[in-house]
Amino acid sequence: MTERLFRTMIDADRTGVAEIGYSSWLANRHYQEWFDPKVEDRARGWLQDWVRNPGCDVVVCITDGSVVGWGARDNYEAPGRGGPLDYVSDLWVSPETQGRGVGSAILTELMNRMRAERLERARIEVAQANLRALDLYIRQGFRETWRGVKMSETLGLPLPRILLERSL
Repeated sequence: MTERLFRTMIDADRTGVAEIGYSSWLANRHYQEWFDPKVEDRARGWLQDWVRNPGCDVVVCITDGSVVGWGARDNYEAPGRGGPLDYVSDLWVSPETQGRGVGSAILTELMNRMRAERLERARIEVAQANLRALDLYIRQGFRETWRGVKMSETLGLPLPRILLERSL
């Protein structure tokens, strides 16, 4: 097994983080509306802007000197405004390395950081149709606490979501 290194995102990682987020999103589009070129442009533009100043804790996974995935944690109640970083806001793995444990390893690293800060619980949201990610989160001990539709400011679309939580 190739060794994985985790670190907080540095300037040299920003382009790779944006590219992995976008390529992973393209490879895992779960709703027909996500194939609209305008939605694709919004997703790409958001990632390119976001990596410049994410305002949260971004962890990258490095394998053989390259970023292969990343995750971010933020405050669930007030994203980007401080407070406990108890919410996994993003988890992206390059399409080439999906299914090889990278997502699980990143999620574990994020939860370890939460435990080190003595947080009591972790939260994560997922698109209802993203069954592969949902299965990962359930295997990691998360349980559904809410299901509904939220407006995605990033995509400009209503998005069926599931909120999951787990004790730390």
